[in-house]
Amino acid sequence: MIIDDILYIVQSGLYVLNILAAVIYSSSILFIRRLHHQNNIFILNMCITIILGWIYFIIYFLVAEYEYPRYICDILYYAFNVASIQVPFAFVAFSVHRLCLLVYHMKPVFKKRRWVVICIAGQWIAQYIISLPFFFRTKRYCANEFWLAIYTLITATILPSIINIILNTLIFSHVRSSTLRVHSNTVNALANTVKNQQPVISRRDISLLRQMVFMFIMFIGGWIPALILNILNQTMNFDFKIVQIAIIFSQLCVLGILINLFMYNHELRQYLSNKIRIFLQR
Repeated sequence: MIIDDILYIVQSGLYVLNILAAVIYSSSILFIRRLHHQNNIFILNMCITIILGWIYFIIYFLVAEYEYPRYICDILYYAFNVASIQVPFAFVAFSVHRLCLLVYHMKPVFKKRRWVVICIAGQWIAQYIISLPFFFRTKRYCANEFWLAIYTLITATILPSIINIILNTLIFSHVRSSTLRVHSNTVNALANTVKNQQPVISRRDISLLRQMVFMFIMFIGGWIPALILNILNQTMNFDFKIVQIAIIFSQLCVLGILINLFMYNHELRQYLSNKIRIFLQR
């Protein structure tokens, strides 16, 4: 019983800590004007998906033990799938944005905020549509189904992983080919023209792409054990402590992602450090 209580406290504490960290990061982007650039808007979207998803999971674990009418159960499990897939799909939205920005760099539409809105809106619409099969549950009592648990695993990990692998492969291939093309033309008179036609790809952009790939892998790696246990839970009974440990592991991975965001964003880190220093000097 003591172990159960400890795991519950750790699990709840990590949920709250992740939400708090995501709220601080989101608020900083929202209220600091110089942070209102495209990359940060996508990171803001990612933080919002974490906040909403984790609030849902807190509610879910509080109410899941009770019986409800079928339509409420359908909504409950529909929301469970949405909460499970929205973070990885936020990564996919960012990858789509970066690929289009690199490949179609001469078209101004991809450099405007309207394009950012389209990417993020497309992500949210897609995750709500993808989760619709949960309204076709056949069980009369309030419980998930085996095939729907598998569906959640596929849509939360396998599908976004395949899409992200394809998109990021295209991005890095395009970056490499563009760099080689520029270098190969520096010896002739058209070098300057060719350079001007190439997208400006800074080391910071490459570093950001690598960071996003790393964070995506960390999230998927942390999420898979919990979703596999969600499938096994439909066919066998096992100690709930195993589920709690898997959830704690996934929460630690998300916390690592948020810490990485704070460490990578030098501008935000410097701003917060200055604010804390001024506050302590009062």
